[in-house]
Amino acid sequence: MIPFLGETDLSTGLLIVFALCLFAVVAFEFVNGFHDTANAVATVIYTKALKPALAIPWSGLWNFLGVFAGGIAVAMGILKLVPLDTLMALPVSVGACLVLSVLLAAIIWNLGTWYFGIPCSSSHTLIGSLIGAGLGFTWYYGGSVNWHKAEEIGLSLILSPLIGFGLAVLLMLF
Repeated sequence: MIPFLGETDLSTGLLIVFALCLFAVVAFEFVNGFHDTANAVATVIYTKALKPALAIPWSGLWNFLGVFAGGIAVAMGILKLVPLDTLMALPVSVGACLVLSVLLAAIIWNLGTWYFGIPCSSSHTLIGSLIGAGLGFTWYYGGSVNWHKAEEIGLSLILSPLIGFGLAVLLMLF
């Protein structure tokens, strides 16, 4: 029996859980699209380097191609924040609740920052949501958030803009 659905038929319950998770992923990607695209194209539109009708599809194309060039290594690294060993031993409904809580928290935060005009990265939001859900999960079910991986990710989030800025300065001077 899947407790939060009240169903004894596992296949029906799994389909409903899958549909909810799929809807949450699509909703997050939709919010991520209009939230981060504005951040990505604001400079080129403001400086009139590109017109909005060209800048937005150009940004979308490069984001789409970035998945193919970069692969899923970043996504798999971020996924290692949560205690996967403990999670895999529990029913599917627990994992689904974790996924839904991460995505809903990220969607709500992104919508809030968008509404109030606060610049915020959807990737950073998703990482924070994963750590928060991981803390809640470990408090209730045991296990531990992978703090070593969180430190690696945090360091990369801090260093990457600094390296990019430094390279841009060198390129400008060159």
